[in-house]
Amino acid sequence: MTRPLYYDCVVAVVCGADAKDNKMRRCVTEDTLMIKTNSMTRVFGDLVAVDNLELNIRQGVIHGFVGPNGAGKTTTIKMLVGLLRCTSGSGMIKGLPAGSIQARQLIGYSPERPCLYNNMTAKNYLLYMAGLSGLKKNEAEARTNELLDWLDLSKFSYKKVGGFSAGMKQRMGLAQALVHNPELLILDEPTANLDPHGRTSIINKLKELNSQQNITIFISSHILPELEKLVHSMTLIDKGKVVMEDSMEQIKQGFSQDRYVLKTSDNAKVMESIKSKPYIQEMLLDQSDIIYITCSDKSALQKDVINAVQQYNLRLFNFGEEEINLEDIYTKSVSTSGVQ
Repeated sequence: MTRPLYYDCVVAVVCGADAKDNKMRRCVTEDTLMIKTNSMTRVFGDLVAVDNLELNIRQGVIHGFVGPNGAGKTTTIKMLVGLLRCTSGSGMIKGLPAGSIQARQLIGYSPERPCLYNNMTAKNYLLYMAGLSGLKKNEAEARTNELLDWLDLSKFSYKKVGGFSAGMKQRMGLAQALVHNPELLILDEPTANLDPHGRTSIINKLKELNSQQNITIFISSHILPELEKLVHSMTLIDKGKVVMEDSMEQIKQGFSQDRYVLKTSDNAKVMESIKSKPYIQEMLLDQSDIIYITCSDKSALQKDVINAVQQYNLRLFNFGEEEINLEDIYTKSVSTSGVQ
């Protein structure tokens, strides 16, 4: 069969075989990892785009994949879905070689800019995609109607997708990725260029997919505040290498450990009284008049802060562990790895 022109953009992961093939399902290992890479490397001439990448993504999670522009995110995704071959190393999808037909049957993929047939109606486009992924006619019809309804596109079923807004096209991209009921959803910037309402809609749909159907979602995005609310775990890469990979809870805990915030009615006096203490590693006063402290002895810090407040008869407005967000983590980690 001649491969479709849009193959390299959208549907490498679904064409060529029946996504419901029971034989293929029996080949899948019982490994708890949905994505695993071993020294995955991709070189373009003199450029090492992905450098011995090691990923270990559990089944059933929403996993964020972040990094600066040019870090190798999209190249990694293309190797996982089979659009690029590894120069060296390997990738596995639920124990199956990345890029193999069996692995691609498990994946639904939507790139940052979904490639749609503008002259096709929404319904005909999804029916066509369902057919490519091996669904029988009655299954394709039922699944198409289900997705159009779920993504609030039913009233546009017979409209040509070329006239759709950016948000509607993003939802169509998500629909085609889901048409064959994949176990793994790989999304590259799914909320890029959307308005706040459109982004919220997509994020809520992804949460629903994961919680109700246990679909593993691997999502690359630059919109970190949204990503933080969505993901269970995260990988940060820079220059093609993993900087960190862990659950969001563990990452936040690691960055906030031994870091405290303090605000009183006279911060200068408190800082003066504790600055020479041996447990103080770093102490900064920001523009909003909050003291940020890194220390090695929380109990000693608490005692000395209370003593200073009592000694100078001050009011204590805030004292506790620093709450760190994904943007803070990203900024600190990328800065440490040498990116300006």
